[in-house]
Amino acid sequence: MPTGFSIHCSGCPYENAEHLSKSERQVRAVPLSMEVHSASVLLIFQAPGEEEWRTGKPISNTKSLSAGGRLARAFKVIGKARADYSITNTVQCFPGKREQPGVGRSRDKLPPALVRQHCGQWLLDDIRSRPFSRIVVFGSFARKAVKALGYGSDERFIFVKHPTGGLSNAELCRSIVYVETGPKE
Repeated sequence: MPTGFSIHCSGCPYENAEHLSKSERQVRAVPLSMEVHSASVLLIFQAPGEEEWRTGKPISNTKSLSAGGRLARAFKVIGKARADYSITNTVQCFPGKREQPGVGRSRDKLPPALVRQHCGQWLLDDIRSRPFSRIVVFGSFARKAVKALGYGSDERFIFVKHPTGGLSNAELCRSIVYVETGPKE
């Protein structure tokens, strides 16, 4: 987490976690940080989910259909480990849950644009923290956040679907392999 996190949070709609339920507010009181490894590749996701909020670690949910579970399986398939990548989110706080009527389960809320703007400086700090050779951005929300920072045409960036938003297992593995090797001729 950037050392000046309170500056980035001042005025953010998530600043006092009033958007969360009482039980969600009791889980943690500070935003997540980038998971830093001595890696040349950065993975950028949307925002922490409920499990990530609990553990304080981005993309840490191990359930089979979660982004974290799918990413862990992809790493295994291609012979990589989580420690081969640094991992961050475009928004550092859990956005809370929204019920899906008739579906019987809830999904994470999409963070509002103002929250994305407040976390934009953190994301910029994360991107600039190391000389990353490749940066893979997962999902349309993260793509918008990265492009808002002016990185839409930077060749280091690769934009793909979110692992839980239509990215097949094969595409996920290819995306990570592409990150390492560049496009296949």
